[in-house]
Amino acid sequence: MDALTRARVQHLRWPAPPSLKLRRGSPKFTQQRGANEGGGRQFLVSLIVLVSCVAGAYVVFGVSGWVAATPATVQAASIAGTASLTGTVESTVPFKAAQVFIRNVDRRILYMSYTNAGRFRAVALFPGSYELSVATNGLESDVQKLVLKAGDSPTVKLSLRASTGTEAAANSSVREERSYDEIYPPGPGRDVAERTCMVCHGENFISTRPGDLAAWNARIDRMMGTALADRPAASYAEGLLTYRAPALRFSRQDREDLLAYLVKNFGPDAKPRAVRIDQEMPFDEAKLGKAMYIEYYLTQDSPGQGMNAPEYAKLTGAFVGRRVGQDVRFDQDGNVWLTDRGYPNRLVKLDPRTGEQKSHVLPNPISGNHDLNIDRTGIIWLAEPEGQQPSGEKRLLGFNPKTEKFEHLVPMDPDNVIRSPRKWLQSMAFDSKNNVYVGWIMGGAISKYDRETKKVSVFPVPTHNAIPYGIIADRNDNIWVALWDSGNLAKFDTSNNQWTIFAPLTYPGQVRRLNVDTQNNTWFGMWAAGRRPGRLGKLDQTTGRITEYPVPRQSSNPYDVAQDLNGDIWVADVGGSAAALWKFNPRDATFTLYPKPQRTADTPKIQITKDGAIWYAPRGSQRAPAFGVLYPDMDKITTLGAYYLNGPPGYPFKPTASPERRSAQ
Repeated sequence: MDALTRARVQHLRWPAPPSLKLRRGSPKFTQQRGANEGGGRQFLVSLIVLVSCVAGAYVVFGVSGWVAATPATVQAASIAGTASLTGTVESTVPFKAAQVFIRNVDRRILYMSYTNAGRFRAVALFPGSYELSVATNGLESDVQKLVLKAGDSPTVKLSLRASTGTEAAANSSVREERSYDEIYPPGPGRDVAERTCMVCHGENFISTRPGDLAAWNARIDRMMGTALADRPAASYAEGLLTYRAPALRFSRQDREDLLAYLVKNFGPDAKPRAVRIDQEMPFDEAKLGKAMYIEYYLTQDSPGQGMNAPEYAKLTGAFVGRRVGQDVRFDQDGNVWLTDRGYPNRLVKLDPRTGEQKSHVLPNPISGNHDLNIDRTGIIWLAEPEGQQPSGEKRLLGFNPKTEKFEHLVPMDPDNVIRSPRKWLQSMAFDSKNNVYVGWIMGGAISKYDRETKKVSVFPVPTHNAIPYGIIADRNDNIWVALWDSGNLAKFDTSNNQWTIFAPLTYPGQVRRLNVDTQNNTWFGMWAAGRRPGRLGKLDQTTGRITEYPVPRQSSNPYDVAQDLNGDIWVADVGGSAAALWKFNPRDATFTLYPKPQRTADTPKIQITKDGAIWYAPRGSQRAPAFGVLYPDMDKITTLGAYYLNGPPGYPFKPTASPERRSAQ
């Protein structure tokens, strides 16, 4: 196995350390003609920087007049009860930005920092026993052990040597990497795959799953929904390639070309192969040297308890027998909450200042668990997706952290507006009145739960085979929906229940999540598809114009997006050579890459604190599900608690006080 393959394979064993433009966009159509017309190809960015020293801080006036206050640097080592660490890394082979893994084996917490010119440091380390190692492409070190007490600040030395890659090889089905053209020879079949299969699956899904004629026929039949005349769809993707589906343009000739191509190049005798990453986003070692990750691993279940209980052993599916962190959110007290999709389905609370965790099993522990959100009164909301019971009633669950009880169990399609036996809820948003909006990823609609009347209303999305995959509210009480089926954006006006659909410049594309920034612009990511680069998109609500920024990393798969207080856009990306977070600076259109500790663990959702920390869950982790956080500048850590600028639900604008809160004031 070559070095790059090893770098892309998850190599994590407990307690051993891991080895490691601008163009105009316009709406596809709108129900309010003329309301979204854009104009010209101009790109006007007015950047005025005014730095004024006021009480140890400076103020930056940036794009569109947005203002951010950046606090003065604070030494994180001053956090009471913690230790720090510095060190050097030696190697006979040149290296850059190696990852240093600092594992607290007592508390099951991993700290990871990067080298800068061969040196590294870490701060805010809990006291305890540690194991240290360092790794980079093709190189790794032995494990060193040490014990840290509060206030300690030792200096250590680590030495890199050639990596054996033994465990990585044992856990990978891919033994070979080649260039894109070698794996996907040019031809009509490749053209079809690039504008259909790769839009959703990326470039390595096909090449790592060889099959014979019958297997490829069955796979294409599933995507075309050939069985749907006799039964309902089993998932939201089934039937996405019907001949008459407008988004992916899949004809009868396309099917013949694709099938012949797949059988010829990825037949039963083919070896699983992956596309070699020849273009990765460049490392900025100076910035990486300031950054630090922390991952708080989920508590292990005792024998016979939790996921090891006998009633869950007989279940089947990807999330059986393991814990699976999905999404994270912050409450008003600085705690982080996470959905665990393993069985039993759980809601988990972490106090990051101590590492203490507490789990709450959902009312129906096998009905599914995906997103969560926290409203302005502190109620934690969860929605039931497919789980082990894909058919039947799906509910919105409201958990009161004060009573530690699920006090709200709300059926979200009481009148059976969605005429399908399989209806899966997914993400949630709140308007200014604290009403809850939930997307039906399987059902093609959104539901509204009116907090005052307790009534549920269902609003189907007015497009063919709509698949809502992430929703967010803007400052005008519009609800924005990412349409995974086409890559379009949908706006739902809550004042008149009217929809408007926007098509990005790159169409079709995979849009999974989206978010709103301080200026009320809508941001979203789009996956790469073969030779087509991944893109970061921005919809200006004032003009209706969409701008797309090509992401400078091969096979980029941007998932969720969020703006920090400096106006930068952070993105979770599972493509490239490693799963990573990256930052986009809209003032100069530059990108900064931060590879994550678990290099193959995807992240579906990120949340940003008022201090600029980016929280996530490494959902794709097979062995180390966790709460994760990236501190881009460890010297600015003033607390390990996680707080939104405006409190829950974490919107970048000041929320209007809800009726419940006004009555309590």
